[in-house]
Amino acid sequence: MKHLKLNLFSCVLVVAFISLFLASGVAEAAAWKLIPSPSPGVTDNELFSVATVAAHDVWTVGDITISGGAVQTLTEHWNGTQWSVVTSPNPGAFRNVLNGVIAVSTSDVWAVGTFNNANDVPQTLTEHWNGTQWSVIHSPNVGHSDNFLNGVAAISTKDVWAVGQFRNASGFFHTLTLHWNGKKWKVIGSPNVGTNSNALSGVTAISKNDVWSVGNTTVSNGIFQTLTEHWNGTQWSIVPSPNPDMNNNVLNAVKAVSTSDVWAVGQTSILTLIERWNGTQWSVVKSPSPGTNNLLRGVAVVSATDIWAVGFEVASGLTLIEHWNGRKWSVVKSPNPSSTLNVLDGAAADPVSHQSWAVGVFFNASGVAQTLTLFHP
Repeated sequence: MKHLKLNLFSCVLVVAFISLFLASGVAEAAAWKLIPSPSPGVTDNELFSVATVAAHDVWTVGDITISGGAVQTLTEHWNGTQWSVVTSPNPGAFRNVLNGVIAVSTSDVWAVGTFNNANDVPQTLTEHWNGTQWSVIHSPNVGHSDNFLNGVAAISTKDVWAVGQFRNASGFFHTLTLHWNGKKWKVIGSPNVGTNSNALSGVTAISKNDVWSVGNTTVSNGIFQTLTEHWNGTQWSIVPSPNPDMNNNVLNAVKAVSTSDVWAVGQTSILTLIERWNGTQWSVVKSPSPGTNNLLRGVAVVSATDIWAVGFEVASGLTLIEHWNGRKWSVVKSPNPSSTLNVLDGAAADPVSHQSWAVGVFFNASGVAQTLTLFHP
């Protein structure tokens, strides 16, 4: 009888352990949810990037089209309960777009993009949130033609990077990197592959001497290839990165776990593309492509074993979210409010609460582009 009691007690322990395991599994498998967000524009309402300060302090940016056709900046804030529009300046009369956002603290947030000047030429745009309001901070341009900023990353209040591209005298785009030293933005020279077009789409900062930027370069036959550049505290240099497709290979976003664990996402001609830096080299990590044409546009890091990549399936018009669990990438079910097109352009995660956000655009029944915000608890 004594042995029987011990066996029953062991069974109870096993059942309890299994219950706890299943419960934890359910928590880990929590679904992405659609969260309503304002769409103040008459027609187009688009979100391109998102940044977290805390679970109750999140920013997302993009643009709207107002009556008359002018494009204006859009900034929205999450207070833990709802999204609301926060007024942001528009230096251009015709076109103003915010492509990237990063948060240093609740009173120190940067957004970058482009505006068209009086001659309708795109120029760099940097805006800063000081805890009370957004204001335009002067940023330089290279040459007298088009300048664009696509991404931004911060190490501290006095150490911020913005990346993009400018059009040179020959008509080709070259990489553009700007640095904020706490007082002003300054152009920092960055290399290009060949003499054809080069562009930087995303940037991530680990420390003052460890910054990565990714994008693409165009080779002589018009094919896109991946471009990865590294800042070592003194200069930017090109670091070789693989191109698994014989045709196009593009990197759209990058995020670092540590100096020896950096992730970049994008696409080949029709498949998702995910590459990883291990401290020595970049390599392709296998990722699923559920549709006939798949793009990844954003990446967010919760931890080394909890990473999100977001984008969309072009042919089906469905959102695409993939998850890294430390061993492999897998597709995770995500909401699609539109029956025609749903796009995710940016992602961010809060390492403390483990909450994650993905933002983009969807088209409503009337064919009007609306902001799209998805949440993972």
